[in-house]
Amino acid sequence: MIEIYLDPSQLGEELNTGPMIETDKVKMARKLRQELEMSSALPGIKLRLYEAYELLMVQHVKTCEQAIQRFTDILNDEKDSVSALLGLSYALRLLKQDAKARNHLKRISKMQYNSEEAEEMELSYLLLAEGYIQSNKNDLAQELCRKCLTHNKSCAKAWEYQGLIYEKEASYADAAQVYEMAWQFDNQRNPSVGYKLAFNLLKAKRYVDAINICHAVLQIQPAYPKLKSDILNPARYFLRP
Repeated sequence: MIEIYLDPSQLGEELNTGPMIETDKVKMARKLRQELEMSSALPGIKLRLYEAYELLMVQHVKTCEQAIQRFTDILNDEKDSVSALLGLSYALRLLKQDAKARNHLKRISKMQYNSEEAEEMELSYLLLAEGYIQSNKNDLAQELCRKCLTHNKSCAKAWEYQGLIYEKEASYADAAQVYEMAWQFDNQRNPSVGYKLAFNLLKAKRYVDAINICHAVLQIQPAYPKLKSDILNPARYFLRP
């Protein structure tokens, strides 16, 4: 439950410089951690990681700097802690120190796969892949996506990133194929992925499939922006005799 509350993938992109505000999730995570501390139910290193992530998730300049120090202290004791390296990377990204963050993520990508920290390794691969996509280093991003899918075939985000790469390369049929995997593994409930899938189906001239996905997206979010004007209406037009 603590790890659900402290999911770093839910972080925004900017730090708060005003009054420090803790979310209910951070407060609940701290309460649960303190209960575990009293019962000694978890190793000390795990509790230290939770505390560092609590500081990170407050997403304030001061607490982010404190989190960096906590993660660094943990790495002094456990130099190959993927959780600490990942947390440090998130904190550095928030402080706009992308190059330093990337170096830590690269270090994780070169480590032997560790099933005990599988989720953290997966997040690390995806975070680094995202940076590579933004820098147009598509081959490196593809390699990380494949590495992620080697260990977790159902990782929707890895499929989505592959779709984004193919789409940028105008390989619309390939993009549609992998976006379809992302759509399925997201249980057909992510309207953003549905939009991307429908768009690439349209570009690949699979008009009926594009229309079907549009209807599925509209069932989830009836007013999804530009779906009708950009995809549904053009697909219907191309189907006319």
